[in-house]
This record gives sequence, C-alpha cells and structure tokens, in this order.
Amino acid sequence: MKTLAQLSRQLPDPSALQELADQLEKKYTVQDAPQQPTILTFYDSFDWRLYSENLLCFQQNNRLYLTDLVGRERVPSLPISGERLGFFQLLPNSALKRKLAPVLEMRILLLQSSFSQTTRQLRILNKDKKTVATILLTELIPENNEPLCSVQLHEVRGYEKWFQRLERDLEKFGTPQPCTREQDLKTALATKGRTPLDYSSKFSVTLKPDMDALTATKTIYRDLLAIMRKNEQGILDDLDSEFLHDFRVAIRRTRSGLDMIKNVLEPKISTRFKEEFRFLGKITGPMRDLDVYLLMEDDYKVRLPDHLQKGLSYFFTDLVKQWKDEQQKLAQALQSSRYRTIIKDWEKYLDHKETVPRKKKQGKAQQSVTIGTMANSIIQKRFERVLRDGQAIDSNSPDESLHRLRIQGKKLRYCLEFFSSLYSKNEVKLLIKQLKLLQNNLGLFNDLSVQQDMLNNYLAGLEPGSSKVKKMGAAIGGLLTNLYHEQQHVRTEFEAAFNQFSSQENVALYRSLFAAEQKTDK
Repeated sequence: MKTLAQLSRQLPDPSALQELADQLEKKYTVQDAPQQPTILTFYDSFDWRLYSENLLCFQQNNRLYLTDLVGRERVPSLPISGERLGFFQLLPNSALKRKLAPVLEMRILLLQSSFSQTTRQLRILNKDKKTVATILLTELIPENNEPLCSVQLHEVRGYEKWFQRLERDLEKFGTPQPCTREQDLKTALATKGRTPLDYSSKFSVTLKPDMDALTATKTIYRDLLAIMRKNEQGILDDLDSEFLHDFRVAIRRTRSGLDMIKNVLEPKISTRFKEEFRFLGKITGPMRDLDVYLLMEDDYKVRLPDHLQKGLSYFFTDLVKQWKDEQQKLAQALQSSRYRTIIKDWEKYLDHKETVPRKKKQGKAQQSVTIGTMANSIIQKRFERVLRDGQAIDSNSPDESLHRLRIQGKKLRYCLEFFSSLYSKNEVKLLIKQLKLLQNNLGLFNDLSVQQDMLNNYLAGLEPGSSKVKKMGAAIGGLLTNLYHEQQHVRTEFEAAFNQFSSQENVALYRSLFAAEQKTDK
C-alpha cells in the first residue's frame, strides 16, 4: 500500500501559526480541535547508541516510545511513571525492553533533550464534511524558552489532490524541513548548540601528510584530552561504567602516543607527562577492574551449576563493597589539586602556539619532519615488531609472550587510528579489521589470565571456617576451573588468528601502503 504523503515547514515565529490558520479558514472548511499540550523527552546513551542504530527513544504523555528516525514505532509503547529513566533493566518486561537490551548493554539512558510542545490540529473538510487532509500547527518550547513553530500537512487516503492543493498553499509559509521525529530532536538540540552524535569515543582526527609533526601531534592529544574532559562528570556522578572506560582509553592512547611519537614534544614536557599519565592510569585502574568483574556477574554465574551460584553471590556482594570504596577514592582523586594541575598544564601546553621554531630550540631537524613521513616510520616499526614477536610464538611459548604481543598489537592499533586520515580509508579500515581479530584473541586470553589471578588471590585471602566462606570457596574453585579450560581453548586459536594477520596479502598491504606513502611524502 502506498505510503501517505506528509510535509513539514518551519515557521518564523508564533504569529505565523495564527496567520496560517486564518488563511486556511478563509479558503477551506476547517474543523479546529482543542490544543494539545505535552512534554516530549528524548533519551539515549551518552554515546548515542540508539541513534547510531537509527532508533529514537522518547517519553510522551506517560508512555515510552521506541521508534525509527521517522517516528514509526518499532515495538509497542510502554506506560511509565514520570520519573527519569535509568538502566533498561529497570523497565518492565516488554518488547521495548528486549529491543533496548543489546543496543544499550551497560549504558544508562540519559535525558538528551526535553521540551514542551503544543499542537493544534486542523481538519480540512470537503463539502460532504469528510476529512480530506490534516494539518498540525506546533509550537515547541525548548529549554531556552525561545519558541519554534512548524506546520505539518498529512495526506488522507483517497484525497491525494487535496494534499497537492494544500501543499501549494503552504509554499509561502516558512521553509521546508523533514517531517520526522528526528527533526524534533535535532531542532531541540540545536537550541543548545548540540547535534545528535555529538559524542563518540572513537578516535577521529583529520591530519594532512604535510603537517609539521608537532602541530599534528598536538591535534591528536587535544582530541584525547577532550574525550577525557567529556567523561569526567559521568565518572564523578557514577552514571555508568563506560564513562571511566572511555576516560581510561584516552589515557592509554595518550601514553602510547608519548611513547611512540618520539622527539616531537620538548623533552621536559614529554618526560613530565609520561609520568603524569602513568599516574592517571594507576589511580583509575582499580575501579575499572572492579567495573569489569561486576559486569561479568551474569556470565560467571552461567558457568556454574545452580548449587554453586549462591557462593558466587557472596563474592559479588563483597566486590560491590570494594567498588564503593574505590569509587570514593577515584572521585577524590579526580577532584584533587594534582589532577586539576595535570589537566590544566597539559591543556595549556597543547593550546600554546610555538613562536620559535623548535629546530632552533633543540638543534634537531625534527621540526621539519612532516607527520606523513613520521607516521609511515612509526606504523612500519610497530607492524614489524608485532610480526616478529608473533612469529616467535609457538605452542610452548610462555603466556607472557602472548601478553607482550597483546601490548604491541594495541600500540599498532593506536598508531593506525592516530594516522588513519593520512591514508586510504578503506585500506586502513581493512588493516584495523585484521588486527582486531588478533587483538580479540590476545585480549580474551589475557582477560582470562587476569581473572584467574584475581580469583586465586581472593581465594587465598579467605579465612576458612564459616559455611559462607566454604560456599564462596567452592564457587570460586569451580569458576577457576571453567576459566582455565576456556583459556586453554583460546590459546589453541592463537595460531589461526596470527596466521590471518600475517598472511601474505596483509603483509604486502602494510608494506606497500606505507612505503608508497613515504615515497610520495619525500
């Protein structure tokens, strides 16, 4: 069946609403319905996971809707109270909850925009008093209290010519805009200088091959610092675990940059901030470790038979207590004078424009090196290191060798991401995809190793005697066995993962891409 037509036009001010209604009433028979005031509140995760999946979640008239960007319901709406939403787990069992689960995962639903909206419906009638078109006059009051007005025209099936006639009448009013629920969100966000997808943890910096290395490097660090700053409040407010995750990834990327991009920053700056970011990694580590374990609770439980799961509950109760202590310590650390000084000094340095060429300052030629040339050298070096270390690993190699390869792989990943804008998008995307397969294997192997170490240490610290401790011991013992067997299985998959990474095609792509770019840059 043909989709009914509709259109929307943005009007200049509230007076245009009445002017338009008056003109319609002069030309047509209009039935005017009472105005309908409502509050429309849009929710999404901090990193816009729903919008990224072409979904909109909003509350209107005490119902929660999940629609596509046009506004068509993807699942039945849900009655809810007027309180703000939180984690999807708190919603009643429903199709809407099941739809949200795999998209949001551990992220909380945050209020992205809320506004009041008054809608006046005009029905256009023919001589038989039948409705031949519907017009909605809407006044939207966003948080800045500056009203935004629009008119929508909706076709009624069987009366296409009436729609076309009214469409021509409306042409002199306002400017066309999409007639979608997404447009409501965009309009409201624009009043605050925001747009959908205005935060992403993905690294995205545009560099040019002929940029001097210092300018390019500062650009990279500024982007990472911005990610840290955007996540600070979410950590302090304890909204969800991913604020700290993104914060720590930005720290790790900065540390890797300071380690890999050598002789660009002044030596005293590089030395100081390597130490400062090492400190930031250290103070955020315990809390993140506990976040990860707590997120694993359901996964751990399904690994055990029912009669052992009670003991694991005691274990997680204890972890929650530890987590609260660490959360308090971290909040204090992020509000400390040392943290504020680190961030302030780093930001000041990155924003400072060099007035004296560093070539003269240091007596070195690094200032004249372009980021294009430097990126080729760094990536080639990191790639050859991963290749060499991986080829040296066999079935008898100690676990530590895989751990070291994991770290080298992470550095290669970071430098590919730092410099991706200098190369063919599709080719870098392919290289990262191949690298991720290897990283997934190494990462899972390492995670299982770390988890076993933690559980063994926890087990060793239990004081025997009580029935509760016996149940915890049995549960953790069972879990250790399960994790060990999984780790052994993951270990057997390493060879295939590495063979794929080190395939002739992949090696050739690395060497040709970066060698070719290097020649061009010279």
